[in-house]
Amino acid sequence: MDNQLRRLKVLEAHIIPHDTPVQKSHVELNYTNAENEKDRECPRERAVIITGARTPFVKSFGELMTVDAIGLGVSAVSGLLQKTKLNPEIIDEVIWGNVVVNTKAPNVAREIIIDLNLPKKITGVTVSRACLSGLEAILQGVRLIESGHAQVVVAGGSDSTSNGEVTLPRHVGHALGQYKYGRDQNSMKGYKKLLKDVGNPKTWIPTPPAIAERSTGYTMGYHADMMAEINNISRESQDALAIASHLNAARARREGKFTDEIVPVTVPETGKVVKNDNLIREEQDPKKIAKLKPAFRGSGVGTVTAASSSALTDGASAVLIMSESKAKELGYPVDVRVKSYATTACDPFPQLLLAPALAIPKALDDAGITLQDVDLVEMHEAFAAQVLSTLAVLENEEFCKNRLGKDSALGSVDPSKLNPNGGSIAMGHPFSATGGRIVTSAVNELRRTGKKHALISICAAGGLGGVAILERVDENN
Repeated sequence: MDNQLRRLKVLEAHIIPHDTPVQKSHVELNYTNAENEKDRECPRERAVIITGARTPFVKSFGELMTVDAIGLGVSAVSGLLQKTKLNPEIIDEVIWGNVVVNTKAPNVAREIIIDLNLPKKITGVTVSRACLSGLEAILQGVRLIESGHAQVVVAGGSDSTSNGEVTLPRHVGHALGQYKYGRDQNSMKGYKKLLKDVGNPKTWIPTPPAIAERSTGYTMGYHADMMAEINNISRESQDALAIASHLNAARARREGKFTDEIVPVTVPETGKVVKNDNLIREEQDPKKIAKLKPAFRGSGVGTVTAASSSALTDGASAVLIMSESKAKELGYPVDVRVKSYATTACDPFPQLLLAPALAIPKALDDAGITLQDVDLVEMHEAFAAQVLSTLAVLENEEFCKNRLGKDSALGSVDPSKLNPNGGSIAMGHPFSATGGRIVTSAVNELRRTGKKHALISICAAGGLGGVAILERVDENN
């Protein structure tokens, strides 16, 4: 019966113009009721964040260069399962973020399931929302559970810039494709046509992946530099934030705060075991940093340097999400949940990375709290200029009135609450893995300190922004 109803709905969609008002039929009403009955069988409840795990974050073309995004994801998920002693049989879904795509195996989530020899019944989906991909995967997991369609989800992301595909010029690719798959494939005639079409060998040189924004033609660093100019962010304040990121991360590492988060990666080719992040600097020399030249715009105009930018990085992170009832049944903690979230977008030009400033008030409003109620702010540091610009506009009454529709400025963030254990400038930014790192860090910090609210903020290419509010609650409530 269900199949017949589905066919009727599809047929109706093709026959009736989209702008024609349709009176609901009995068939539609019965179908809707059937769906409602199905929903009632799966009572909705809140999702809780159990814990997370990540690989070391390593500078691209370094120690993990030969491990691709799938291999990194395998290490993160394997480490998470070992850490939680989770029975893989109860996993409903793996949701995975990935930006640097491997066209031979684009569904990284499913490849991780297969490579780990997890139960083949587990479905896997890979999502891509630029630097937001990891957070997007986690939020999709939360939605899946809270809509009653799953009880146990592993979500996260991995990227290996070291293994980004280098493409042939288009005319060479077309010529090779026609020779291999075309009418005259593998014939002498086809071979002669191939030689003619590919042209001069000098034009065959492959091109590395572009790092410029497709819509604007400028690099993300160039946009960050423009944001610094627009929002009056000084070079000195950028350098100070970058130094603080490294010092906070170095202190957190010495205190063992990353020990429970990081799982080692064994490099198959060499057998070497990589255990630690390799971008964090224990010591910073402000004088040397002040002498660095601008990296994206010329001296006298540019203020963003290599020191105040996150580095290209390889890594993976994974987070375990469960329904509250399932977590209680299995004895896992149920104290941290996603209270609200918001994703927004802005014009990529000129302030490409400002969208989180639009998402923050939405998430706060949905959570029923103010910026001053937030105990911890985990903000992705693509660039110090982007972080400081976001904070600056939230303090700007004119911006908050005109762009956010608020009566006054949202206010300032206490520096002690901002990335207290370091951020992406210190640890690196393996694109899709950053979301899981930040969520895991926030969950652990809330539990360590006994605080209640954490705000997670991530900017992304294309003028995207995503924010989530985590809440730690009394497990007895």
